[in-house]
Amino acid sequence: MVGLLLFAAVSVTNGEPRVVKGDDAMAVHLLSEGPLAERLAPPDDAEWALFYAGEQRGDLAPCGCSTRPRGGLPRAATVLSASNAKLFVNLGGWLDGGTGLDGNPIPEAELKNQWMIRGLTLVAPAAVHVSFEDLLGLPPILGDAHALPLLSSNLHGPGIEPVVYASHNDLRFAFIGISHPGAKNLVTPNYERLDPYQAGVQALESIPDSVDRVVLLNHGATSAARRLAKTGRIDLVIDTHKHRSLDAPFKVGDAIWIRSHERGLRLGEIRVGPSGVTDRKIDLDDSIPSDPAAQAVADDASEAVDALRKRLFGP
Repeated sequence: MVGLLLFAAVSVTNGEPRVVKGDDAMAVHLLSEGPLAERLAPPDDAEWALFYAGEQRGDLAPCGCSTRPRGGLPRAATVLSASNAKLFVNLGGWLDGGTGLDGNPIPEAELKNQWMIRGLTLVAPAAVHVSFEDLLGLPPILGDAHALPLLSSNLHGPGIEPVVYASHNDLRFAFIGISHPGAKNLVTPNYERLDPYQAGVQALESIPDSVDRVVLLNHGATSAARRLAKTGRIDLVIDTHKHRSLDAPFKVGDAIWIRSHERGLRLGEIRVGPSGVTDRKIDLDDSIPSDPAAQAVADDASEAVDALRKRLFGP
């Protein structure tokens, strides 16, 4: 019986997206076949659209998978440009949080994170969510990261804002972000880790009534995110924490809740309009060409990391 129900919820046609339907005219579409042009959104009545990705862990290149490597900022940049994307957010887990026994980032992690900042700057994100894992790698590269709109409502410290604002289609957006705060015995100098729910409430209270849409970015603080979603002030929650399943959007209170795909293997695009909500997952496989400028940064990053490894460990 369960198998029959799952089959009824999933629509698959050759050459068409795989569709998983949810309630209230909401659905997720998986775009994994065909060239770039066939993976772009067709004309619709969407009032606003938001692209999203995260959990790159300091890697600009596609995953090192043995079959069908996916992901990579150069491919994501191509889709964003071809879609004329006006609103893109990078979710938590974007930095390499590797640390040594002294608690400081290892040299390779610090170098990869510097290049990640250069890559993200090219795609001009509206917000870059700082999770607890990112906080471990952030301090040494903070000088480079000042060009990015770093966001966290419950991780407070230099360079991070509790609310970030952006505009799209004559709508004013406010982004807030919460993360699990990590183990209490871990030390994060200059950064205060607050309760995600209480800090989220404070961030919501600071948002003026003139804002049209409020988006919550959640990384591993799901219980707090659910409570915040039920306040009635949040329009969308993007949940990020190693998700691999293809799930239709659903409602928590009045908020739409969607999940990002781990490691940026699929670029997310949510489109919201009178006809409903479509959460598009665009596979970033080798059918998607690489943006030349982003690919140049990724190539330089790879060469720099290889050179560091040889210097530290020998050829």
